[in-house]
Amino acid sequence: MTDIEMIEGRGRHKLKERAMQDLQIVQAFLDQMQTIVLEGCYSDFESISERLDFVALQPFTQGGKGKAYLERVIREAVREQVEIEVYVPLRGVVSRLLVNGWRHDDMEIHFKMQELRRRPQTMFRIPENIQSASGWSSVASILNEGVGMSTLPCAKLRAIVDSAKEIMRVHTEEHRDDEISTELAADDFLPIFIYCVARAEMERPCALCVLLTTLCEPTNRIGEIGYYLATFEAAITHIQEVDLAEK
Repeated sequence: MTDIEMIEGRGRHKLKERAMQDLQIVQAFLDQMQTIVLEGCYSDFESISERLDFVALQPFTQGGKGKAYLERVIREAVREQVEIEVYVPLRGVVSRLLVNGWRHDDMEIHFKMQELRRRPQTMFRIPENIQSASGWSSVASILNEGVGMSTLPCAKLRAIVDSAKEIMRVHTEEHRDDEISTELAADDFLPIFIYCVARAEMERPCALCVLLTTLCEPTNRIGEIGYYLATFEAAITHIQEVDLAEK
């Protein structure tokens, strides 16, 4: 803690710089270790997947997309184990740097989120015909429990994707009996997601966002996880910049 106080004495930006430097070292080691394991053991993992113990995977690993599916499963499994072995022992150090580096950002956004939770969906520019009668509560729960409380970065990222899919599920479920079908357009998704992020009681969302954008596995930076991570980052940024005086 003394080192953190000394760095902070030179300015908050110095603490953020130090946090990012250390986080990037962790990220580089995670990626390197994952690459070494995959390059050295991939054929073994393929053989293991063919055992009877993993027969449940076979319907998904057959056909034209089967190889890509298996590759993703193996990559995600290796990443999770690497994070358990590397990130978890360093979690305390990483957390202290992030918490202290983004402490003021998180204090400000926490205040804004508390106020925004009192605001109706209309304030978030969610059209009345697609608003949720449940207030998207299940989505906020996934963000709070899966993103906010999970230990591993890869698990947090999967929870972000799950929360996005839950928005689609809730919308379909709650509006299936509407006289006029209302599809959820791409432009409608971000305001809903911002509303859900504001209602989720995640601790230190700014520090969390930095953690996830830095430690996201390289191949996941594109595709579904990368898209929804960028959406999560955009939601955090929007809440940081929101003017609470605006009605």
